[in-house]
Amino acid sequence: MFQRVILESWHQYVPYICFALVSGVFIAILIRAILMKPAEADRLSSLPLLSDEDLRQARELSSSDTAPR
Repeated sequence: MFQRVILESWHQYVPYICFALVSGVFIAILIRAILMKPAEADRLSSLPLLSDEDLRQARELSSSDTAPR
């Protein structure tokens, strides 16, 4: 009634591949967070707390900061 699961030789590499993919994504997100400018981090951290009008004002201020003078 029950049969043992017979694993092929390539099946033993699947966990290593998945771990490498998850680790790569984690490291990419970590590097992006480390390299983020403080102003951008502050803006992103307050997104859920700002009203729509405050969010528009913050967006206008950040876009005017990047304009050439």
